[in-house]
Amino acid sequence: MVKVVLRGPLVSIFSGNEFSVKGDNLISILSKIDKRGIIVSDGRIKPGYLILVNGMDFRLLKKEVLEDSDTVDIIPINHGG
Repeated sequence: MVKVVLRGPLVSIFSGNEFSVKGDNLISILSKIDKRGIIVSDGRIKPGYLILVNGMDFRLLKKEVLEDSDTVDIIPINHGG
């Protein structure tokens, strides 16, 4: 199972900071823990989140399939104007 680690205010929203989720791609894994559509909506990750797979921005990764040894960190990015 893939380890998903939530940071910041997501910990209280999801009532926990670490989850083990079965799945083979990022969207399916995130959708399993995000039933309310806070992070994922319509099969896409919403803006305002830094998603790291094994410490690397998911947008820079070439691989689409995640493995059981992978760790996904979700960090909300809040900033003012």
